[in-house]
Amino acid sequence: MKTALALLIVLVCCPALYAAGPPAPPLRDATSPRNVEQQAGKSEKGVFLLQLALEGTALRIGPNSLDIALRDQAGNAVEGARLSVTPWMPSMGHGVWEKPVVQERGGGRYHVDNVVIIMGGLWELKVAAGKGAQEDRGVFSFTVAEPAQEPEPPHEGYQRSLADYQVPQVTLINQDGKAVDFGTLVDSGKPVILDFIFTTCTTICPILSAGFTNLRRELGANPEQVQLISVTIDPENDRPEQLKRYRERFQGGAGWEFLTGSREDVGRVLKSFDAFVVDKMSHEPLYLLRAPNGAQWVRIKGLIKKSDLLSEYRKLLN
Repeated sequence: MKTALALLIVLVCCPALYAAGPPAPPLRDATSPRNVEQQAGKSEKGVFLLQLALEGTALRIGPNSLDIALRDQAGNAVEGARLSVTPWMPSMGHGVWEKPVVQERGGGRYHVDNVVIIMGGLWELKVAAGKGAQEDRGVFSFTVAEPAQEPEPPHEGYQRSLADYQVPQVTLINQDGKAVDFGTLVDSGKPVILDFIFTTCTTICPILSAGFTNLRRELGANPEQVQLISVTIDPENDRPEQLKRYRERFQGGAGWEFLTGSREDVGRVLKSFDAFVVDKMSHEPLYLLRAPNGAQWVRIKGLIKKSDLLSEYRKLLN
């Protein structure tokens, strides 16, 4: 069997968080598959007893489903609870864009869909539960083996295409902490170039931002004649103060806006421009260019020389 199809899972529970408690009824009955993984334990404060069962033999890369049984200290089912599950990768310090969907099924049972895992490694499923004034959480740890990776052929140059996009009407926050209407900024009457970055990136993001810096230098005394927009793909960490420092690092000024916002609003922008990624580490170099109030966008995928970016910009004005 290929490694990509044979992902292994190891469930590791911290004894301090998951001391033994009253046994909870199994989430699966006698008709359930025999290879379903289950794990039970106390929540962090001991308010609740948690039992988690995966659908299948392992937590897989991609969307997963699972069931959770929630009980109080006496072993009674807890119904009507506020329950959420957050997949989290400690080594990367972030989770994923997609949010799990929780449905209550009665008897203290909750079904969870869309638990997205994006790569192999150590993952935590952070379960938060609340009922009335009581709040508690538990953390289940999983080790998922890396799938076999076929080497990718080297990419040379960049890919240029034309695309139609519906600009989303969302309000984002710029590097100065000011609310910015994204649609109004894009439709300012200037040619616009858009890219997606995050401030802790050490690979392609500095190259993309340096491309904007070089373009502004080529434009001389009036660099704000083009509207440059950089949207972070890491909005939880890239708040205005981080964006402002990053902007100063690349000598940004008038005509170059760095934008953040809620996960939902930034996600709408990414999806509208076909730039959505579940993991910030897997995003690709991308510039999107549009003439003033133009109908189509020029999509530049790949690393581009400053002379080529300048040429593409000048084409917008013809």
